[in-house]
Amino acid sequence: GCSAGLRSAAWVGERSAMASLHPFLVLLSLARASSLAIEAGPLGRELFVARRAASAVGGLLAAGGAVSAGEALLAESLRGAAVAAGRWVTHIEAGAVSIAYLGRPPPSEDGLGTAHTAPLVGVVWRGGSGGEGGIGGDTFYATANGGAWQVRGGGEPVEAALGGASPVANVVSCSHGADCAEVEMMARMLRETGTGMPLEIRRPPARGGETSADVDADTAASAAASASASADVLLDLLTARADVLVAPPSRFAPRPRYPPAGVLAAFGVLLPEAGGALCDVYGEPLDVAAAVTARVYDSGSSALPARGLLAGDASMLPYFARSSRAAFPSPRGALDSVLDEMRLRGE
Repeated sequence: GCSAGLRSAAWVGERSAMASLHPFLVLLSLARASSLAIEAGPLGRELFVARRAASAVGGLLAAGGAVSAGEALLAESLRGAAVAAGRWVTHIEAGAVSIAYLGRPPPSEDGLGTAHTAPLVGVVWRGGSGGEGGIGGDTFYATANGGAWQVRGGGEPVEAALGGASPVANVVSCSHGADCAEVEMMARMLRETGTGMPLEIRRPPARGGETSADVDADTAASAAASASASADVLLDLLTARADVLVAPPSRFAPRPRYPPAGVLAAFGVLLPEAGGALCDVYGEPLDVAAAVTARVYDSGSSALPARGLLAGDASMLPYFARSSRAAFPSPRGALDSVLDEMRLRGE
């Protein structure tokens, strides 16, 4: 009788524990099912190819491989993998791999398609904490209308989300390391308008990641864990380190840095699918496909210097854009573009 009572109590305890875990298990199962659904969707093939390539190249970099070797492996991995109407846009540096697939969006439920090219798949691998491929790194991926997901530390896919960088302030990340009077003016407007907005301005450390043109024989083993990559300023939005990114137009920043084309294209899918948006500092929506195929200004960057970049939660961005529009005078015309290009070239 005593043993039966103990067994009964143990069984009740197990049921209680299972009941307390049940909501978490359900959410985990739903997340896993949703992630698998986009892998089986209309862009599943491109997503599979991009994730596999990012994992392979990331593993190579984390194991000490040169960036140039990673570029060769990536080119081989993507060769022949895209349909005729699409194209791959990529960027590799020490500790980070960005891959995007640009093409025409698949037809909607009403059967209507569009001739407009847009980023459809985005994958970013960032070295660090032991994830996909078994040699360290976190992977963030998204497809158009399929949601954004992250696989961190070798765990299960979880839905990516924006916000939560600080419990007491909105964290604004600047893409450049030096002071910018216009960014300070923008922050002052936000703090003083209406009831005021608590803000924290963060500037990234000097970037350590370089392309193969700069460090062709370098290895990425130590840099993968410590260096700042060009993808980090946008990745901060998905990892609760920043709420908004501001990249001033080049004429307002002494040493401007803008996301390379492959990085911008990948986040052109990742951010909107996570509930975010990208626009210029004047509040105009950013045509990512046009930007990444525009005239090259800065070793792979798109034509962002004239109008800058704002990125963050889609519901918050118009509020920030109102202040940034007032803080940054509009470009005057073609002369500004010429001066932007000369400034970026160091002339």
